[in-house]
Amino acid sequence: MLYVVGIGPGNEDYFTKEAENALNSTDLIVCYTGYKKYVERFNKEIYVSGMTKELERVEYALTEAENKDVALVSNGDATIYGLASLAYELNEKNLHNVTIKVLSGLTSASVCSSVLGAPLNHDFAVVSLSDLLTPLETILKRINCAVESDMVLAIYNPLGKKRKEPFLKTIEIISKYSKDRNIDYIIGIVKNVGRNDSEYKITTINSLVNNLDEFMQYIDMSTTLVIGNSNTKIIDGMMITPRGYMSKYE
Repeated sequence: MLYVVGIGPGNEDYFTKEAENALNSTDLIVCYTGYKKYVERFNKEIYVSGMTKELERVEYALTEAENKDVALVSNGDATIYGLASLAYELNEKNLHNVTIKVLSGLTSASVCSSVLGAPLNHDFAVVSLSDLLTPLETILKRINCAVESDMVLAIYNPLGKKRKEPFLKTIEIISKYSKDRNIDYIIGIVKNVGRNDSEYKITTINSLVNNLDEFMQYIDMSTTLVIGNSNTKIIDGMMITPRGYMSKYE
């Protein structure tokens, strides 16, 4: 049996009970090197590999799962930019015939929404700006569609040390719609969500553009951005997107 386990965005407070039970009961835990510190407390055999070794890591987990119970760990939710789909693909391609069970976890967009207030309380999209696996043209097309349709937008992996173009192009798109619609979109910025050093800022697209260098020093790959829609507002210092109850029933 292979359990594909989402462990949430940060420390053990965000592990679900289901994830805890699976990690306690399996014979082997397979994970990215950076996540080892989160699963050492289960006192299991742990196999780790580094960045860009996802194929090798998942293949190893599947091979071991032919004879034992294995937990393949993803941060956040394993079905949201995680390893769940790859596990199914390799299981089919390489004829492992392993039973796979995916255990959901908290994705950073959900936790960031709580940190910021309630910005995802209506329709929203989630897009990663990492162009390692997805062409930049496709990413920007999806960003444009989300902003054009006035959906709240959560953005993962916004800015790398060497990878700046996706972020800058995204800001251009948001700024264009801001000017065309005369809306200064509210933006929530959450760093290291779920960890002890987590912090956040709430700003607007105009402020971000006017202080771009400063914000680019602050935002990194461990940051999640939440771009509000035309109805998003600030209440008591928090970022809120109304669901519509007040206008419907008041």
